Amino acid sequence: MELPRHYNENRLVLMIQEPTVIFSYWELSRGQWESLGEGRPLFLRLYTTGLNQGGTILMEVSLPPFTNDWYFRDVFPEYIYQAELGYYEPKGEFYPLLRSNQVVTPRTRTVEGVARFLKVETVIRVDTDEDTVEDEGEGTAFWGGYSSVDLPHKS
Repeated sequence: MELPRHYNENRLVLMIQEPTVIFSYWELSRGQWESLGEGRPLFLRLYTTGLNQGGTILMEVSLPPFTNDWYFRDVFPEYIYQAELGYYEPKGEFYPLLRSNQVVTPRTRTVEGVARFLKVETVIRVDTDEDTVEDEGEGTAFWGGYSSVDLPHKS
């Protein structure tokens, strides 16, 4: 079964890709496109928001025609973000068409210390498929590899 290319919905979604990168995608229904008229440029705004307070415009992008996604790069970790998709009237007033969900970028942490890897050897008994450290007689095989050790970090 093939997925439809469009769902004929009005939606704007933000997704965190990294602590400093937010991906956005949107769809406008056919009716919304018809009401806009031809040739009207769309703009995508990214706001930083706080809980129960208005937002501050961080970035605004004039979207190229036929665009339905955008990456916001160099955003701040540990902030709340929301976006609006809209257009400007001839008098210069911005009219939002869609508002996105809110997202919170994760914090970045630095890991102190040096990563350590431990060499691990396990003896596997071929006749029972069980891990064991018993005799290394007939019917045994070895598996060797490395395992990382988690290091404590500061929050």
